[in-house]
Amino acid sequence: MNRNVLIAAIVVLLAAGGYYYYSNNKAAVDGAVGEAAGAATGAAEGAAAATTEAAEGAAAATTEAAEGAAAATTEAAEGAVAATTEAAEGAVAATTEAAEGAVAATTEAAEGAMAATTEAATGAMEAMPALDAATFDATAVAAMIDGSALDDATKTTLKAAVEAAKSNPALVQGAIDQVKAALGM
Repeated sequence: MNRNVLIAAIVVLLAAGGYYYYSNNKAAVDGAVGEAAGAATGAAEGAAAATTEAAEGAAAATTEAAEGAAAATTEAAEGAVAATTEAAEGAVAATTEAAEGAVAATTEAAEGAMAATTEAATGAMEAMPALDAATFDATAVAAMIDGSALDDATKTTLKAAVEAAKSNPALVQGAIDQVKAALGM
């Protein structure tokens, strides 16, 4: 701990000494800064003149190099255009073939979906009279439940409700509502 206090005291003394030195020598520092600024200005003017001469020479050399590069670039661009055109023609042909294949696959999928939808709609239309309270048919509803994609526990619960409704007409509407909800109708 004494070592830390000693270091802190030294730092404080150095800071105080630096402040005192800077405060008393401000005029000398300002004079030195003025002389250095004058010397820097003279050096900058000389450097500017030399830079101007070098820039003029570099500009002439750059112009010649740019003309040569432009000619080489033009030749390279013409070659690139030819290669790009060939590649684009190949890509168009490949894209056309891929699009034709996608159209064929989409058509087949749409036809299959249409057939499945028609079958499902036909099945639903046939089941609708059985799911009406006035024309309730417990056997048809039980067959519809068995033919569904529901899990076994749900099928068992629904079939029990249908059997109860078969013997008690007051439960028919509740059983129909449960079956419709489970089948998403």
